[in-house]
Amino acid sequence: MDPIRLLYTIPNFKTAGSQNVLLSILRGLDSEKFEVFIAVESFPELIPADIPISNQIHIQYIGKLGQDVRQFSKVLKVHRIDICHSWDYKSDFIEPIACRLNGVKYLYTKKNNAWSKRWLLKSILANYIVYDNPEMKSRFFDAFYLKSKITFIPHGVDLNKFKLKENQPKNVFNLCCIGNIVVNKNQAQIIEALSDLPKHIHLNLYGKEDEAYKDQLVHLIEKHHLQDRVFFKGFVKNEDIPDVLSQQHIFVLASKQEGLPVSILEALACGVPVLSSNSGGGAAYILEYGKGGFIFKSTNDLAENIKLLSKDEDLYKNLRQDAVENTKSRFSLKNEISAYKNLYLKLVKK
Repeated sequence: MDPIRLLYTIPNFKTAGSQNVLLSILRGLDSEKFEVFIAVESFPELIPADIPISNQIHIQYIGKLGQDVRQFSKVLKVHRIDICHSWDYKSDFIEPIACRLNGVKYLYTKKNNAWSKRWLLKSILANYIVYDNPEMKSRFFDAFYLKSKITFIPHGVDLNKFKLKENQPKNVFNLCCIGNIVVNKNQAQIIEALSDLPKHIHLNLYGKEDEAYKDQLVHLIEKHHLQDRVFFKGFVKNEDIPDVLSQQHIFVLASKQEGLPVSILEALACGVPVLSSNSGGGAAYILEYGKGGFIFKSTNDLAENIKLLSKDEDLYKNLRQDAVENTKSRFSLKNEISAYKNLYLKLVKK
Protein backbone atom coordinates (compact mmCIF):
# COMPACT_ATOMS: atom_id res chain seq x y z
CA MET A 1 0.00 0.00 0.00
CA ASP A 2 1.31 3.44 -0.93
CA PRO A 3 1.91 5.85 1.96
CA ILE A 4 -0.77 8.44 2.73
CA ARG A 5 0.35 11.79 1.31
CA LEU A 6 -0.22 14.28 4.11
CA LEU A 7 0.13 18.05 3.70
CA TYR A 8 0.60 20.23 6.78
CA THR A 9 -0.04 23.95 6.32
CA ILE A 10 1.24 26.57 8.75
CA PRO A 11 1.92 30.31 8.23
CA ASN A 12 5.65 29.96 8.92
CA PHE A 13 8.26 28.49 11.24
CA LYS A 14 9.27 31.84 12.72
CA THR A 15 6.25 33.24 14.56
CA ALA A 16 3.64 30.47 14.40
CA GLY A 17 3.01 29.15 17.90
CA SER A 18 2.14 25.62 16.75
CA GLN A 19 5.41 24.90 14.98
CA ASN A 20 6.88 22.67 17.71
CA VAL A 21 3.61 20.77 18.17
CA LEU A 22 3.38 20.14 14.43
CA LEU A 23 7.01 18.99 14.19
CA SER A 24 6.67 16.65 17.18
CA ILE A 25 3.69 14.92 15.53
CA LEU A 26 5.32 14.85 12.09
CA ARG A 27 8.51 13.27 13.43
CA GLY A 28 6.53 10.63 15.30
CA LEU A 29 4.60 9.35 12.26
CA ASP A 30 5.61 6.11 10.57
CA SER A 31 7.40 7.10 7.35
CA GLU A 32 6.29 3.87 5.68
CA LYS A 33 2.63 4.80 6.17
CA PHE A 34 2.83 8.59 5.73
CA GLU A 35 4.70 10.86 3.33
CA VAL A 36 4.59 14.36 4.78
CA PHE A 37 4.68 17.69 2.92
CA ILE A 38 4.82 21.15 4.53
CA ALA A 39 3.45 24.37 3.02
CA VAL A 40 4.22 27.83 4.44
CA GLU A 41 3.21 31.33 3.42
CA SER A 42 6.43 33.03 4.52
CA PHE A 43 10.02 32.31 5.59
CA PRO A 44 10.33 29.05 3.58
CA GLU A 45 14.04 29.01 4.44
CA LEU A 46 13.08 28.21 8.05
CA ILE A 47 11.38 24.92 7.23
CA PRO A 48 13.40 22.34 9.22
CA ALA A 49 16.20 20.65 7.31
CA ASP A 50 14.92 17.13 7.99
CA ILE A 51 11.98 17.83 5.63
CA PRO A 52 13.12 16.88 2.09
CA ILE A 53 13.38 19.87 -0.27
CA SER A 54 10.93 18.16 -2.63
CA ASN A 55 8.35 18.13 0.18
CA GLN A 56 8.72 21.82 1.08
CA ILE A 57 6.15 24.17 -0.47
CA HIS A 58 6.06 27.98 -0.46
CA ILE A 59 2.62 29.48 -1.17
CA GLN A 60 2.25 33.21 -1.82
CA TYR A 61 -1.40 34.24 -1.75
CA ILE A 62 -2.41 37.43 -3.56
CA GLY A 63 -5.66 38.10 -1.69
CA LYS A 64 -8.08 37.15 -4.47
CA LEU A 65 -10.18 34.15 -3.50
CA GLY A 66 -10.56 32.57 -6.94
CA GLN A 67 -6.89 32.83 -7.89
CA ASP A 68 -5.71 31.71 -4.45
CA VAL A 69 -8.01 28.67 -4.53
CA ARG A 70 -6.66 27.74 -7.96
CA GLN A 71 -3.08 28.13 -6.71
CA PHE A 72 -3.69 25.86 -3.73
CA SER A 73 -5.57 23.37 -5.95
CA LYS A 74 -2.46 23.13 -8.11
CA VAL A 75 -0.36 22.27 -5.04
CA LEU A 76 -2.79 19.50 -4.11
CA LYS A 77 -2.74 18.05 -7.63
CA VAL A 78 1.01 18.27 -8.25
CA HIS A 79 1.85 16.52 -4.97
CA ARG A 80 -1.16 14.14 -5.12
CA ILE A 81 -2.21 15.04 -1.56
CA ASP A 82 -4.65 12.73 0.26
CA ILE A 83 -5.13 14.78 3.44
CA CYS A 84 -4.52 18.46 4.20
CA HIS A 85 -4.13 19.33 7.88
CA SER A 86 -4.10 23.05 8.72
CA TRP A 87 -2.30 24.49 11.76
CA ASP A 88 -3.20 28.04 10.79
CA TYR A 89 -4.65 30.39 13.41
CA LYS A 90 -6.74 32.28 10.82
CA SER A 91 -10.36 31.74 9.73
CA ASP A 92 -9.31 31.68 6.07
CA PHE A 93 -11.21 29.14 3.91
CA ILE A 94 -9.08 29.02 0.74
CA GLU A 95 -7.71 25.61 1.73
CA PRO A 96 -11.03 23.86 2.54
CA ILE A 97 -12.62 25.12 -0.70
CA ALA A 98 -9.66 23.86 -2.76
CA CYS A 99 -9.72 20.53 -0.94
CA ARG A 100 -13.45 20.11 -1.54
CA LEU A 101 -12.97 20.83 -5.27
CA ASN A 102 -10.15 18.27 -5.53
CA GLY A 103 -11.51 15.45 -3.39
CA VAL A 104 -8.85 15.94 -0.68
CA LYS A 105 -9.78 15.40 2.96
CA TYR A 106 -9.35 18.61 4.98
CA LEU A 107 -9.06 19.06 8.72
CA TYR A 108 -7.85 21.81 10.97
CA THR A 109 -6.77 21.99 14.60
CA LYS A 110 -8.55 24.74 16.55
CA LYS A 111 -6.06 26.29 18.92
CA ASN A 112 -7.36 29.73 19.85
CA ASN A 113 -10.58 31.19 21.23
CA ALA A 114 -11.43 33.34 18.21
CA TRP A 115 -14.80 32.73 16.55
CA SER A 116 -16.78 34.37 13.76
CA LYS A 117 -19.02 33.60 10.78
CA ARG A 118 -15.84 32.92 8.81
CA TRP A 119 -14.77 30.30 11.37
CA LEU A 120 -18.21 28.73 11.10
CA LEU A 121 -17.94 28.55 7.31
CA LYS A 122 -14.45 27.05 7.56
CA SER A 123 -15.83 24.46 9.99
CA ILE A 124 -18.74 23.55 7.70
CA LEU A 125 -16.35 23.08 4.76
CA ALA A 126 -13.88 20.96 6.79
CA ASN A 127 -14.14 17.17 6.76
CA TYR A 128 -12.97 17.07 10.35
CA ILE A 129 -12.00 19.38 13.23
CA VAL A 130 -9.67 18.75 16.13
CA TYR A 131 -9.83 20.97 19.19
CA ASP A 132 -7.30 21.04 22.03
CA ASN A 133 -9.36 22.69 24.78
CA PRO A 134 -12.40 20.74 26.06
CA GLU A 135 -14.44 23.92 26.54
CA MET A 136 -14.37 24.54 22.78
CA LYS A 137 -16.88 21.74 22.21
CA SER A 138 -19.77 23.65 23.79
CA ARG A 139 -18.38 27.09 22.86
CA PHE A 140 -17.93 26.53 19.11
CA PHE A 141 -19.02 23.09 17.95
CA ASP A 142 -22.38 22.47 19.59
CA ALA A 143 -24.39 22.65 16.35
CA PHE A 144 -25.78 19.28 15.21
CA TYR A 145 -24.07 19.60 11.80
CA LEU A 146 -20.63 19.90 13.44
CA LYS A 147 -20.89 17.38 16.27
CA SER A 148 -20.29 14.39 14.01
CA LYS A 149 -16.92 15.64 12.75
CA ILE A 150 -15.08 16.88 15.83
CA THR A 151 -12.72 15.24 18.27
CA PHE A 152 -10.71 16.38 21.28
CA ILE A 153 -6.96 15.71 21.11
CA PRO A 154 -4.94 17.41 23.86
CA HIS A 155 -1.32 18.28 23.25
CA GLY A 156 1.36 15.91 24.46
CA VAL A 157 4.87 16.25 25.84
CA ASP A 158 7.95 14.26 24.88
CA LEU A 159 8.57 12.61 28.26
CA ASN A 160 12.04 11.45 27.22
CA LYS A 161 13.03 15.09 26.81
CA PHE A 162 10.93 16.85 29.45
CA LYS A 163 11.51 15.13 32.79
CA LEU A 164 12.25 15.83 36.42
CA LYS A 165 15.78 17.04 37.25
CA GLU A 166 17.00 17.86 40.74
CA ASN A 167 18.88 21.01 39.86
CA GLN A 168 17.04 23.88 41.56
CA PRO A 169 19.16 26.60 43.23
CA LYS A 170 18.89 26.84 47.02
CA ASN A 171 19.68 30.49 47.71
CA VAL A 172 16.80 31.97 45.66
CA PHE A 173 13.25 30.91 44.82
CA ASN A 174 12.84 31.26 41.05
CA LEU A 175 9.59 32.06 39.29
CA CYS A 176 9.63 31.85 35.52
CA CYS A 177 7.47 32.50 32.48
CA ILE A 178 8.45 31.10 29.07
CA GLY A 179 6.60 32.71 26.17
CA ASN A 180 6.63 35.83 24.05
CA ILE A 181 6.92 39.07 26.03
CA VAL A 182 3.63 40.50 24.76
CA VAL A 183 0.47 42.07 26.20
CA ASN A 184 -1.56 38.84 25.99
CA LYS A 185 0.95 36.95 28.14
CA ASN A 186 0.39 39.59 30.83
CA GLN A 187 3.80 39.38 32.52
CA ALA A 188 2.90 42.70 34.18
CA GLN A 189 0.60 40.85 36.59
CA ILE A 190 3.45 38.60 37.72
CA ILE A 191 5.65 41.64 38.36
CA GLU A 192 2.84 43.25 40.39
CA ALA A 193 2.56 40.09 42.50
CA LEU A 194 6.33 39.98 42.99
CA SER A 195 6.33 43.46 44.53
CA ASP A 196 4.56 42.06 47.63
CA LEU A 197 6.83 39.01 48.03
CA PRO A 198 10.09 38.44 49.95
CA LYS A 199 13.33 39.57 48.31
CA HIS A 200 14.71 36.07 47.77
CA ILE A 201 11.91 35.39 45.25
CA HIS A 202 13.03 36.27 41.71
CA LEU A 203 11.33 36.28 38.30
CA ASN A 204 12.95 35.07 35.05
CA LEU A 205 11.20 36.05 31.80
CA TYR A 206 12.06 34.07 28.68
CA GLY A 207 10.86 34.82 25.15
CA LYS A 208 10.93 37.16 22.18
CA GLU A 209 10.20 40.70 23.27
CA ASP A 210 7.72 43.21 21.94
CA GLU A 211 9.74 46.36 22.57
CA ALA A 212 6.79 48.62 23.43
CA TYR A 213 5.44 46.12 25.97
CA LYS A 214 8.91 45.47 27.40
CA ASP A 215 9.26 49.23 27.99
CA GLN A 216 6.03 49.11 30.03
CA LEU A 217 7.39 46.20 32.06
CA VAL A 218 10.71 47.96 32.67
CA HIS A 219 8.80 51.02 33.93
CA LEU A 220 6.80 48.77 36.26
CA ILE A 221 9.97 47.08 37.51
CA GLU A 222 11.54 50.44 38.28
CA LYS A 223 8.37 51.68 39.98
CA HIS A 224 8.48 48.74 42.41
CA HIS A 225 12.32 48.75 42.74
CA LEU A 226 12.63 45.21 41.40
CA GLN A 227 15.63 45.72 39.11
CA ASP A 228 17.67 43.10 40.99
CA ARG A 229 14.80 40.58 41.07
CA VAL A 230 13.34 40.54 37.53
CA PHE A 231 15.48 39.32 34.63
CA PHE A 232 14.82 39.30 30.88
CA LYS A 233 16.54 36.14 29.60
CA GLY A 234 15.66 36.38 25.89
CA PHE A 235 14.47 33.72 23.50
CA VAL A 236 15.15 30.11 24.48
CA LYS A 237 15.29 27.28 21.93
CA ASN A 238 12.87 24.43 22.45
CA GLU A 239 15.68 21.95 22.98
CA ASP A 240 17.07 24.12 25.80
CA ILE A 241 13.78 24.49 27.71
CA PRO A 242 14.26 21.38 29.93
CA ASP A 243 17.58 22.75 31.24
CA VAL A 244 15.98 26.15 31.85
CA LEU A 245 13.08 24.57 33.75
CA SER A 246 15.45 22.55 35.94
CA GLN A 247 16.59 25.89 37.44
CA GLN A 248 13.06 27.12 38.26
CA HIS A 249 10.79 26.54 41.25
CA ILE A 250 7.42 27.74 39.88
CA PHE A 251 6.14 28.33 36.35
CA VAL A 252 3.68 31.24 36.15
CA LEU A 253 1.34 31.85 33.21
CA ALA A 254 -0.79 34.99 33.55
CA SER A 255 -2.16 35.05 29.98
CA LYS A 256 -5.40 36.77 29.10
CA GLN A 257 -6.24 34.20 26.39
CA GLU A 258 -4.81 30.73 25.69
CA GLY A 259 -5.92 27.44 24.17
CA LEU A 260 -4.30 24.46 25.85
CA PRO A 261 -0.87 25.88 26.80
CA VAL A 262 1.99 23.55 25.89
CA SER A 263 4.32 25.60 28.10
CA ILE A 264 2.37 24.45 31.16
CA LEU A 265 2.66 20.81 30.12
CA GLU A 266 6.42 21.13 29.61
CA ALA A 267 6.84 22.67 33.06
CA LEU A 268 4.74 19.97 34.74
CA ALA A 269 6.67 17.20 33.00
CA CYS A 270 9.87 18.69 34.45
CA GLY A 271 8.36 18.70 37.94
CA VAL A 272 7.87 22.47 38.09
CA PRO A 273 4.54 23.38 39.76
CA VAL A 274 2.36 25.76 37.76
CA LEU A 275 0.32 28.79 38.76
CA SER A 276 -1.91 29.92 35.91
CA SER A 277 -4.76 32.25 35.09
CA ASN A 278 -7.86 30.54 33.71
CA SER A 279 -7.14 31.88 30.24
CA GLY A 280 -9.80 30.16 28.17
CA GLY A 281 -10.25 26.97 30.17
CA GLY A 282 -7.27 24.95 28.93
CA ALA A 283 -5.14 25.59 32.00
CA ALA A 284 -8.01 24.65 34.31
CA TYR A 285 -8.43 21.37 32.44
CA ILE A 286 -4.71 20.58 32.79
CA LEU A 287 -4.59 21.46 36.49
CA GLU A 288 -8.02 20.12 37.53
CA TYR A 289 -8.05 18.82 41.10
CA GLY A 290 -4.69 20.49 41.80
CA LYS A 291 -2.65 18.13 39.63
CA GLY A 292 0.66 19.93 39.82
CA GLY A 293 -0.50 23.48 40.42
CA PHE A 294 -3.35 25.94 40.90
CA ILE A 295 -5.45 28.45 39.01
CA PHE A 296 -5.20 31.97 40.46
CA LYS A 297 -8.05 34.47 40.21
CA SER A 298 -6.30 37.74 41.05
CA THR A 299 -2.88 39.30 41.60
CA ASN A 300 -3.39 38.90 45.35
CA ASP A 301 -4.26 35.25 44.91
CA LEU A 302 -1.15 34.72 42.79
CA ALA A 303 1.09 36.35 45.41
CA GLU A 304 -0.43 34.26 48.22
CA ASN A 305 0.07 31.01 46.29
CA ILE A 306 3.71 31.86 45.57
CA LYS A 307 4.29 32.72 49.22
CA LEU A 308 2.68 29.45 50.34
CA LEU A 309 4.71 27.27 47.97
CA SER A 310 7.96 29.02 48.87
CA LYS A 311 7.39 28.25 52.57
CA ASP A 312 5.61 24.88 52.68
CA GLU A 313 8.23 22.32 51.63
CA ASP A 314 5.92 19.31 51.97
CA LEU A 315 3.19 20.88 49.82
CA TYR A 316 5.77 21.92 47.24
CA LYS A 317 7.32 18.44 47.11
CA ASN A 318 3.91 16.79 46.68
CA LEU A 319 2.99 19.20 43.89
CA ARG A 320 6.20 18.33 42.04
CA GLN A 321 5.29 14.64 42.08
CA ASP A 322 1.69 15.37 41.07
CA ALA A 323 2.97 17.48 38.17
CA VAL A 324 5.07 14.65 36.75
CA GLU A 325 2.30 12.06 37.20
CA ASN A 326 -0.23 14.38 35.55
CA THR A 327 1.74 14.57 32.29
CA LYS A 328 2.63 10.86 32.30
CA SER A 329 -0.97 9.74 32.67
CA ARG A 330 -2.77 12.37 30.54
CA PHE A 331 -0.46 14.33 28.24
CA SER A 332 2.20 12.16 26.64
CA LEU A 333 3.35 12.95 23.10
CA LYS A 334 2.96 9.25 22.27
CA ASN A 335 -0.79 9.47 22.94
CA GLU A 336 -1.17 12.63 20.84
CA ILE A 337 0.66 11.12 17.85
CA SER A 338 -1.38 7.93 18.08
CA ALA A 339 -4.65 9.90 18.14
CA TYR A 340 -3.73 11.89 15.02
CA LYS A 341 -2.46 8.81 13.18
CA ASN A 342 -5.74 6.99 13.82
CA LEU A 343 -7.70 10.04 12.67
CA TYR A 344 -5.74 10.25 9.40
CA LEU A 345 -6.36 6.56 8.71
CA LYS A 346 -10.07 7.03 9.46
CA LEU A 347 -10.32 9.94 7.02
CA VAL A 348 -8.63 8.01 4.20
CA LYS A 349 -10.94 5.04 4.70
CA LYS A 350 -13.95 7.36 4.42
